[in-house]
Amino acid sequence: MTALLCSREKLLGPSEGWSLAPIAEWLLTEGQRAHNAEALVAGLTERLLILGLPLDRLHVSVETLHPQLIAWSVSWFKETGTSIFLAPHAVSLRPDFKGSPIEHIRAGGAEIRYRPALGLLEHNQPSFFDDLVQEQISDYVALPMVFSNGTRNFVSFGSRAAEGFSDDDLAKLRALVLFLTPLFETLELRFLSKTLLETYVGPRTADKVLAGSIKRGDSEVIQAAIWYSDLRNFTGLTESLPAAKLIELLNEYCEHVAAAAAPRGGEILQFIGDAILIVFAADGANALRIAANNAVDAAIDAFNGLAVVNHRRQRRQEPPIRFGVGLHVGTVTHGNIGSPSRLAFNVVGGAVNRAARLEAQTKDFDTPLLFSSDLAALLSQPSRKLGEVPMRGLVGLHTVHTLDPPIEI
Repeated sequence: MTALLCSREKLLGPSEGWSLAPIAEWLLTEGQRAHNAEALVAGLTERLLILGLPLDRLHVSVETLHPQLIAWSVSWFKETGTSIFLAPHAVSLRPDFKGSPIEHIRAGGAEIRYRPALGLLEHNQPSFFDDLVQEQISDYVALPMVFSNGTRNFVSFGSRAAEGFSDDDLAKLRALVLFLTPLFETLELRFLSKTLLETYVGPRTADKVLAGSIKRGDSEVIQAAIWYSDLRNFTGLTESLPAAKLIELLNEYCEHVAAAAAPRGGEILQFIGDAILIVFAADGANALRIAANNAVDAAIDAFNGLAVVNHRRQRRQEPPIRFGVGLHVGTVTHGNIGSPSRLAFNVVGGAVNRAARLEAQTKDFDTPLLFSSDLAALLSQPSRKLGEVPMRGLVGLHTVHTLDPPIEI
């Protein structure tokens, strides 16, 4: 019986005062169905306050695997509710991170307690605790939250109550972390799955995969504006640049194009060596016209910003980035293509081929941007017909257009 009571106390904390049992029950039922960390924390804090815990702030930080982020965190303040923060890798270099409770716990440290009225400070990070003083926090405790893979994450609780947290409160908060850990680990796995999919296949395709479109042959027919771009003189660059510098150039080119296309709804579907295939999907009323204009506006943004990029590269004595863009609109099939064990989402159809052929013609017409008559008919800005040309693999002659006045780089 004594062992049973000790086990219960470790799991739910002391029996005196408010009970952790209803919180644990909620976390194991409704809480685990929370669709995101904000919803989980909002529901949790609401119930803790009802039970009588003197809580004024709560913060959870979870380390993640992401090309741009080191962690994501959710904070709750009694006055303002919950908010999410995505922490870039550079956060770990900031002076206020060095020696902070989060760094301390992630490095293997034990829990931290801070009670200014009692002069209790178990860790030395003055700037962080100055913030707590400004918030009038009288009691603060930071606890490790260790995932199954050994990753050490962080949860903290703060109170403005004059008496702060009692010993029983602290015991229950430590027990609470046992219930929170698997839920936040699940949320991190969801975040990681979505992150990796968006990183490697794009947000639109990631949503399709997460919705269950994972079988070979799964596809849909869509209307879209298609972007195909290709670097100039890539063979020469490959021969003249060291491998590391070539990768840097490719990354700068891809980043520059993505920064122009993504805000206008363009989803990079493939990097093909030095070529980029982008889909501006047509969704909703008047959608193809909007997609066509978005694709052209993205090209204008990309070329307008190229002078700045190449000025920086010139100062570093590096070769400039030059590329051409071909644009077309039409019907394509967006689908899951590949072998049974290695699949990729791709778009296939005449519109893709036409965009690639238009890009190839940009060299002959000595202009960075060409588009088809079909796309030109949808534009809200003037265009200029440059001529009719044969295109490899396509029957007959095809009219090519550019903007009027044309883009100059």
